[in-house]
Amino acid sequence: MANASTRKITSVDRYANALFQLAKEAKVLETVSSELLNLKKILNEDDTLLSMVKNPSISKSNKFNFFNSLSEKIEMSKLAKNFIGVIINKNRINYLMDIIDSFEKLMSGLKGEMSATITSAKVLKEEELKHIKDNLKDKFSSEFNINTIVDETLIGGLKIQVGSQMIDSSIKNQLQTLKEKMKEVA
Repeated sequence: MANASTRKITSVDRYANALFQLAKEAKVLETVSSELLNLKKILNEDDTLLSMVKNPSISKSNKFNFFNSLSEKIEMSKLAKNFIGVIINKNRINYLMDIIDSFEKLMSGLKGEMSATITSAKVLKEEELKHIKDNLKDKFSSEFNINTIVDETLIGGLKIQVGSQMIDSSIKNQLQTLKEKMKEVA
């Protein structure tokens, strides 16, 4: 099972890197990046579309037709449109969202930015995100792209992941730590 997961990660990174290099050569990195983010937003907003993209029982031709129609509506560049055609043809379209994330990491690296994933018990307000982003900028001396995840099981507090570093100030974690200390005493 780990082998299949490793193949997926390698494949995702390889496709993202290929698109990144092609967009860089064509001097359309920002355009392709914004198109991919727009596509990701559209797919994330409609569970039916996302499940259709990931459904292996839907034929390649139907997926080609869907993406051709969508790319015309959102005026996608020829490079991005052709890239999606390639990943449909190679049966990698179910990794599209991961490929987009990997592409954005490459873009962030080019800009000298870092990525952080913030997990909270509730949706954070803009001023809260700005405050966290400013604190991360001060700590790491870098600009940040912030990805947010809502996980109500945290009860309260935050989990912030920057690369391999994890800052966990969630109430769930604090309760777990307290539980472990109480077991040691008993």
